[in-house]
Amino acid sequence: MRIPRKLIALTNVLIRSATLGLRFLLSFYIIKYLGYDAAGVYGLTVGVTGITPALIGWGLNYFVAREVVGMSPSQAALRIRNRLFITIVSLALATVAMILFSLFTQRTSATLVVLIAILAWLETIALDLHLPLIGLGKAVEANVLVFIRSAAWVPFIVGLGLAFPQFRSMEALLSAWIIADVLALVLLGFMARQWGVGGILNSKIDFDWIVNRLRRSWHIYISDVSLVGLMYLDRYIVGIFLGLSATGIYTFFWSLSNSLQTLVSTAVVQTALPTLVKAFSSEDRYAWKNAITIEFYKVISISVGMALVIFAASEVALRYMSMQGLSEHHGLFLLLLAASVLRACSDLGNVAMLSTQKDTSYAAINIIGVFLSTAMTCLGVAFYGLSGAGVAIFTTAVILLMMRIWLLSGLLRPAASPGSGGNA
Repeated sequence: MRIPRKLIALTNVLIRSATLGLRFLLSFYIIKYLGYDAAGVYGLTVGVTGITPALIGWGLNYFVAREVVGMSPSQAALRIRNRLFITIVSLALATVAMILFSLFTQRTSATLVVLIAILAWLETIALDLHLPLIGLGKAVEANVLVFIRSAAWVPFIVGLGLAFPQFRSMEALLSAWIIADVLALVLLGFMARQWGVGGILNSKIDFDWIVNRLRRSWHIYISDVSLVGLMYLDRYIVGIFLGLSATGIYTFFWSLSNSLQTLVSTAVVQTALPTLVKAFSSEDRYAWKNAITIEFYKVISISVGMALVIFAASEVALRYMSMQGLSEHHGLFLLLLAASVLRACSDLGNVAMLSTQKDTSYAAINIIGVFLSTAMTCLGVAFYGLSGAGVAIFTTAVILLMMRIWLLSGLLRPAASPGSGGNA
């Protein structure tokens, strides 16, 4: 039986909303019971697990996500297996490099370093599997796995921390996260058996496919690193200029605001990928334009509504938990929320460019973005502190969204010819 698309979209929103609520709980728990410094460590850890997939990803996920559209899971398994071979090799080499580097640095807890390294492995592999699932139209399954990895473990570690103070540590929190990642992979393994992909994974690795994609992916790789750097580099800049406690405050508000972008991206933007790819491939420009318009209205309405809900809920929670120190940063929070709304729209623009195979344009904007964001954040933080960081992030989001709209405007004109996709 075919499940209605609207029901799938609603299910994804509900799953991601539950994830959002539990991540809220985690952010408040860390700030309240572990402190600003721990919040800073957590924020930097999230940055590591976010940056690693791009650094060792070589731009391959961009192509895999597009190529698996229209395939069956058993057909797509070959592409995914080839991609994971590169991932495992890259992670192994990166781990060796980290071990050698750690011999010269003794500043961080060895236990924390090991836990963060394990998380980097698990989150990288999880992302390599998440994007193909979206391309295969299995958004519900993908978001269930994200929920397990990102949020299902939160009530357990928070409950343990509240009941037993000895569990109020970053080591306990990261261990719970690791267990959830492993459980998500086990569940995906059971799903894969139902899809009949087990035998295919034992076939020979297609090195020709790997070499061909690596030759074509260098600009996408730079773009991916830039895109992730655009999202996570700001917290490291804050840490350099203002210290770990300020990083904790910034990461707290960033986590709340970025949950909006994550919700909209996974529940709306990513699920639009198969539709847009198929519409553009059919050379029906009107259908493609109509799909873009519908998805844009979804992104705007959901993201603005979520921003209002997040701000109101956070204000109530901060007052209820007597966290007046954080209430002083209303301006920073509002700027980060507004930037998240704009970035959600930019995410849709990225998917639109991916569907039209405007690969060079896609990469160019992301690369420009990381340099623009770095320069503006450094200046903003150096002269105006945390408020300056908020202004810099918001301004960068405005400029990059305008650039994407300008590049897509030609394709959105009714007079444009249907076959003008190609690389830009």
